[in-house]
Amino acid sequence: MPSPTGFSWPEAMRPLEIRRRARVVASLAEYLAEDLHGDPDRALQAMASLADWCDGDPELLARARTDVLRDTPRAHVAAVKHTYDALQLLDLVAQAS
Repeated sequence: MPSPTGFSWPEAMRPLEIRRRARVVASLAEYLAEDLHGDPDRALQAMASLADWCDGDPELLARARTDVLRDTPRAHVAAVKHTYDALQLLDLVAQAS
């Protein structure tokens, strides 16, 4: 039975799925950035992990970057450094894609 709006369910859910995936990638970038403190040699592994999750999707990377920026507490210096590291990882993956 067709939907009353004329859109298919998968088409209607696509924007929500993209936002959900971007949130997951943003969280992974934040986690990896925190995990890299004290061991910068693992940066290539972190980039590879992010690239696997993103599948080379520039829209997904851009949305994840926006999510990381939105999550930044404005007053906490350590959080800003952590966010900067996460953004660098996302940018490096975007450039490599």
